[in-house]
Amino acid sequence: MNYLIIGSELFLLKKQLNQILKENSLDNNSMDTIFYDGLSNDFTIASVIDDCNTPPFFNKKKTVILNNPSFLSTQKSLNDHDSEILEKYLKNPSLDADLIFYGDITLDKRKKLVKLVQSSCRVFQFERLSTAEFNSYVSKQIAQNHVQVTPEGKAELLNRLPNDLENFHSELEKMALYGNELDKEAITKLISRPLDEDVFHLVNDVVNRNMKSALHLWDDLYMLNKDPIYLVALLASQFRLLYQVRTYLDMGYHEKEIQKELKVHPFRVTKAIESLRGLSKERCLEILNSLAELDQSFKMGLGDKKAGFELFLVRTAR
Repeated sequence: MNYLIIGSELFLLKKQLNQILKENSLDNNSMDTIFYDGLSNDFTIASVIDDCNTPPFFNKKKTVILNNPSFLSTQKSLNDHDSEILEKYLKNPSLDADLIFYGDITLDKRKKLVKLVQSSCRVFQFERLSTAEFNSYVSKQIAQNHVQVTPEGKAELLNRLPNDLENFHSELEKMALYGNELDKEAITKLISRPLDEDVFHLVNDVVNRNMKSALHLWDDLYMLNKDPIYLVALLASQFRLLYQVRTYLDMGYHEKEIQKELKVHPFRVTKAIESLRGLSKERCLEILNSLAELDQSFKMGLGDKKAGFELFLVRTAR
């Protein structure tokens, strides 16, 4: 059987892959589980097909996993010879092997090869959940795992979780072991707020010129030993994203189209759009220039980093 497992929700991709391996009595470390990377410099489709046609060592079936099959997207294409090799195999696959095309790619449905893959493979596609879908998923998993959370605790939990299933399931294990009902205070102690979330709030404070809140948040981050150099890099990354999102919005792109173009987590694009309500492209560039100058001064050892970062906040958030 051939499979196509693609999408941006990596947790569900891994779960589906592991389920197929389990059905074949295999795991990631089995001799009959073979991995290829379509982005590798030495990758050839002929090697993949040769492995598919080679009998398994210790099991009834082997599994050949082709990560990052970029030739199915708009990024790359196989040459005619390699396309012919793959097409021939897909029309008459080995009964002793499962070939799995796997990864976060966007199919180029205009390609003849893509159409053949879709028609000859069992297709699983898992995209990132929307905020509403993620919140609903969290509620169902909490109930299924018999974790007791107060309404205030659940609100705080959702506030502290990025829209990421893998991260959530890691936190769910801790919550299940807690034993008692989780209120807001317990969630605050048990679930750490991701640094990206603090940076997002810091960006909003700068955008909205809320200097008092920005300095207060900076004090909290400093007490947690967050290096100003690292924070400058995170802020610069976020403001670059804001500039890019603003550019695409001005071109008439919708949110999902921007996500595909930038290849970033949908949650980041959603938050960026929210932040852009009070930010022009010109001011965004001014802040990026200030961050570049601050980064250079830090790396040259000019002045105190704490004072320099505070001065940046005062100048940009006032």
